[in-house]
This record gives sequence, structure tokens and C-alpha cells, in this order.
Amino acid sequence: ELRASTLEGIRAATAGRVRERVRLLPQVFDDVDGARRRAAEIKDEVLTDLGGHLVRFEAACQANGIEVHWALDAERARAIVGEIVGRAGGKVIVKAKSMATEEIHLTPFLEAQGFEVVETDLGEYVVQIDGDRPSHIVAPIIHRTRYDVARSFAQKGLGPYTEDPGELTMQARARLREKFRTAAVGISGVNFGVVESGRLVLVENEGNSRLSTTAPDVHIAIM
Repeated sequence: ELRASTLEGIRAATAGRVRERVRLLPQVFDDVDGARRRAAEIKDEVLTDLGGHLVRFEAACQANGIEVHWALDAERARAIVGEIVGRAGGKVIVKAKSMATEEIHLTPFLEAQGFEVVETDLGEYVVQIDGDRPSHIVAPIIHRTRYDVARSFAQKGLGPYTEDPGELTMQARARLREKFRTAAVGISGVNFGVVESGRLVLVENEGNSRLSTTAPDVHIAIM
């Protein structure tokens, strides 16, 4: 059950995101509706031969030195990841935001195996340390206020109590940098894959995905 203040915060944050999107899209695309139509056409084209595209994508990835695994279900996906992190050594895993890993309940599985799994997206990190769940695909803590975050960070010893968003971000940054330095494995999702080149494309705005995929010796992408 959500408090009235939380609901009001969600409404305000959602409205603000919509306004920003309406303002910014024309700065990037000359024809916003045309770009939407083209994106839909590409998606439809991929889905008409998804199996063929995936096989070609696998071959291109392997040519780049990427090891590809196929999993029929969540249980097999978790088992494959468990095998890889077990071979990698080390107990710390840094993780970029990934809805696919949420769907297969990967983090609880790895924690049960004795690994420390650290969410590195700022919003995901906040819900993780509070034992909460993400409430939005892009904005995991749209249901939380900066005052909630301030209390959580102070309670968890990230730094002195502050309600300044910039200072809260720096407190999280200092704690997460520690984890990037010690992690043996990084786990991420994939925004999309490029069949022709075997590239995995990740879109971010914090730099945490880049660190999660490059600082550790092993990068596991769940797609």
C-alpha cells in the first residue's frame, strides 16, 4: 500500500519524464513519428525470423571471442551463470540494471551460493540495500523520495545524513567504486544486439554499466 505522498511523487516524476521526452526527442530526430515507425518496422522484421537472426548473431559473437550459451528456461539460465561465476573465483559480483535478471530471479540464486551481488545502478542500489523491489522499468525508485534515500544511506553507513541529491550520489559512488575494484564478475543485460557485427549494445546514463562490463575480468550479458 502506497502513502498519499508517495503516489503524488510518482505522479510528479512521471509527468516530468513525459515533459522532458516531448522536449528532447525533436532535438535528436528531425521526424519523431518517422523514427518511431522505423523502429517498429525493424522490430517487426526481426521477429519474422527471430530464430535465424539469433543463430547469425551467435556466429558473429563467437567470431568476436564471445562465448554464447543458450537457456530454455530460468532455471537453466541461473545454472549457467552459477557455473561461470564459480570458475571465475572471487565472491563479489557487480551488476548493471537488467530486467531479464529480475525475471529469472538471478540475484537471490547467486546470494544463496554465497556470492555478494551488488546492484550498481543508483536506483537499483537503493532498493537493494532496503530489501525493496524496483517499481519501474527505467526509474526503479520512482516510488521513493530523496528523504527516504537519505534515511537509508545514513542507516547503512554510507555517510552522514544529507538530503542533497548530489551528495547522496557521491556517497553511493564511493561505496560502489570499492566494489568495482574487487569484483571478479560483472553482469549486465543487453538493450539490443547487432546481428551483422556481433555487438552487444548497452544504453546508460551513469557510467555504471561500463564499469560493470569492463572492470571485472569476466562479463556475463543476459539477453
